[in-house]
Amino acid sequence: MRKLLTVCFISINLILTMPMATWANNIEETVTTAQFIEALPYVTDIELKYANALGVNIREQPNTESKILGQTLLNTEFEVIQEKGGWSMITTEDGYAYIRSEYLSDKEVKYSQEDLYVMAHVIAGEAQICDDMEKRYVGSVVLNRVNHADFPNTIKDVVFQKKQYSSVADRNYYREPTENDWLNAKWVLENGSILPGYVIYQSKGKQGKGVYLKTKWHQYCY
Repeated sequence: MRKLLTVCFISINLILTMPMATWANNIEETVTTAQFIEALPYVTDIELKYANALGVNIREQPNTESKILGQTLLNTEFEVIQEKGGWSMITTEDGYAYIRSEYLSDKEVKYSQEDLYVMAHVIAGEAQICDDMEKRYVGSVVLNRVNHADFPNTIKDVVFQKKQYSSVADRNYYREPTENDWLNAKWVLENGSILPGYVIYQSKGKQGKGVYLKTKWHQYCY
């Protein structure tokens, strides 16, 4: 069993080097440390959960203005004492700390940090101005290609395959993903493609044998 947060509070220097830290923990909820402490005597069950992202801030108190004690690694294991108002109280070597509940999962994440990084950037490059569904369509084509015999078998190799993604050629791939881009990348990686597996093209016009779906931004073809 991994050390519970002996990851222990990865040096604060990490905060300055992890790009994902900017999109984590920025939704404020009305909940106080006192509320958690008052409820402690009534806690009967402690859950084990896993960090589903890299670079999520671990806080001294359940609010985004409190001191940052450290950051998560992907799949860091935590003892979750209780959850209130979108925050989870976790155990640490020095006592209790708090993390946004949305960044904890019941199961370990099966994708790599590189997969998430590349997926978020290709979504940003291809569909940053688009809605959630369009971003998931873009991510779905990437996953379909990974699973298709005619394309490379990793997300990075699919995205960087020569003359395949315009965002790589025009360097829009390298723009900074928004929080929404990161969340949609995570959603696709955790839930899988929402397009049939044979849909392997995403472009402005028709490709392959036919069009499966046309939106105001792209055509998704097979």
